[in-house]
Amino acid sequence: MSKVIVLVSLINGIATDYLNINDRAIHYGDGIFETILCHDNKLYYWQKHFQRLQMSANKLDVCCPQEDVLLKNIAKLLVANDASSERAYAIKIILTRGLGERGYAVTKNTMSNCLLFLSTVEKSYSSLLSAQLLSGNLYLCKHQVSINESLAGIKHLNRLENVLARNEWANNNYIDGLMLNANGQLIEGTMSNLFMIKGDQLITPSLKLSGVCGIMRDVIIESARVNKIDVTIKDINFDEIIDMDTMFISNSLIGMKSVVEFNGRRFDENAIGDIIFNHLLETGGNYVQTIK
Repeated sequence: MSKVIVLVSLINGIATDYLNINDRAIHYGDGIFETILCHDNKLYYWQKHFQRLQMSANKLDVCCPQEDVLLKNIAKLLVANDASSERAYAIKIILTRGLGERGYAVTKNTMSNCLLFLSTVEKSYSSLLSAQLLSGNLYLCKHQVSINESLAGIKHLNRLENVLARNEWANNNYIDGLMLNANGQLIEGTMSNLFMIKGDQLITPSLKLSGVCGIMRDVIIESARVNKIDVTIKDINFDEIIDMDTMFISNSLIGMKSVVEFNGRRFDENAIGDIIFNHLLETGGNYVQTIK
């Protein structure tokens, strides 16, 4: 019989597993979140994550904790879980609007709640940790990404469409599933952003109407531009895939993963993808925050 491992979580810096049932995150998904890679007591791309958390909180008018408070509580979380510096973890920050009365209207002077918890990440799952560009097949999801210009780009808690899409396949034969919107445009994976390469050009879908602007998406775009690679951000129709040379996905935990096959079409690795990935490995140390 396997041993159940109980991990300590924090709510507003206090060790507890219980969130008040009147929290608006439970009733309405009223909140935002960040998922951050942590290894050897270092938070990968911390400043970018914190800046996005602040930006999203401001857009939703939710109070965001100060950076020093968050870092102090993340350190407390690692200690409480006896986290090993040799292991890697996904640190998840959930920021909710807090308690509220019945109905969508927000109660004045509501105090936000900040939830922190962690889970382990295997090196074989992450190209950043393994220092190898991992690869796999991509699934085509039937469930769509909603079109909502006012929420596009934000990593909010309303993720039901991603849940439904991810559960369309039950095995580990795919690295992710690709989702389209109602316009038939490529948007993102259930947990990742999408990139394609055609010739000497890097192409990624516009997220003005749908999707999440991932941290690694921004990092990869910056890396491409530093390396003088042309970057195009545009609406991409599904039938344009056939003309692409290479596809890969990205998120904060995996870094990058190249796509071997999607919808019956096989893709080759590309020198541009290698340049970007190697640049991520070379410069990643410049973007870490050490937890003390």
